[in-house]
Amino acid sequence: MALQLFASDFLAIDIGFRYIKIVQVKKKKNDDLTIINYGIGDTPKGCIKNGAIKDKERVVAEIKKVMNENNLSAKEAKIVVSGTNIITRIFLIEKVNEKELDARVLEEIKTYLPINFDEHQVDYKVLGEVKDGNAEKIKVFVTAVAKKIIQSYIEILKDLSLKPLSVDIPANSTAKFFRKDIIERIDTSNFAKRSFRALNTDTCAVLDMGSETTIVNILKNKIPEFNRVLLHGSSSIDLAIFKAIDLEENQMDKAERYKRMYGLVKYKDQNNELEWQCSEAAKEDLNKLLKDIKLCFDFYKNKYAGEDVSKIYLVGGGSQLKGIRDYFESVFEIPTYPIGLTDVRGIEFASGLNKEKMNYLINVLGIAF
Repeated sequence: MALQLFASDFLAIDIGFRYIKIVQVKKKKNDDLTIINYGIGDTPKGCIKNGAIKDKERVVAEIKKVMNENNLSAKEAKIVVSGTNIITRIFLIEKVNEKELDARVLEEIKTYLPINFDEHQVDYKVLGEVKDGNAEKIKVFVTAVAKKIIQSYIEILKDLSLKPLSVDIPANSTAKFFRKDIIERIDTSNFAKRSFRALNTDTCAVLDMGSETTIVNILKNKIPEFNRVLLHGSSSIDLAIFKAIDLEENQMDKAERYKRMYGLVKYKDQNNELEWQCSEAAKEDLNKLLKDIKLCFDFYKNKYAGEDVSKIYLVGGGSQLKGIRDYFESVFEIPTYPIGLTDVRGIEFASGLNKEKMNYLINVLGIAF
């Protein structure tokens, strides 16, 4: 996953279960980015499973199509590896000196991670020192990715005649994006109507709400401390609506359309029973996801000497659900911001580009930094 030197213009590519996102960026000397152009295409069905590339030719063809349609012409590229094949863990190890650290971390990984070291790329980052009871320990963030997965993404770049610059994982790319200054654009009058828990921490959660998965990232002082992939995405809401209103077998697209149209409503409109049925079905499904997210927050705090999460950012296609911010805030009692309600310092869009797709581009922009 080592980074190489690159020209000022390059591509960043994120291949998701539903969408392929590509941006062409120019990196400035101060590490800021200018987005020259970007494109979003549909990932061919059946080509990606748990991040593994199942049909490279169709994926390459779609990337070429997106590049041609959006005039994306750089010669070098970075790419994000995604899926449940990525293993991330936090270890609290006994405090040792720097010379002994590598060996101690390796021993911990071999003991607690069920992987073949010859087949995986393993990296770790020291997060700092913490108190575990009366003992001083070192907190370490470990990632492991199958080498064959990494190689399959590199081969995609080579098939596109692009020079590979780096391969990264969503946890790192998300953290890189959120190292920038995030300014929340929100009507303060809304806050007066809410009762938030008084939390004074520098710990936030970034929830990447995709079609098939939701990735829970917890950052402390802008450094990644926790990452989990939950096998629950926004498409499960479609299924819940589909079942609730008893649609025909071939009408799943109608369920998705109702989800986008109605979202989550607070009050029942007596003249629109369908809206209420769809909203209640969406809430019932979303509650299952929120329960799992809360378990992640509690696990991070209790198991890894973490702090309370004091703020939530929502990214990904699922974050566009109407009413989702209010619903999250009512459940977690902490401020919640879809990324579309923020300004990000250090990212500039070229004139004429649509900024409304920012929520789809977090990982692909993060890897560009």
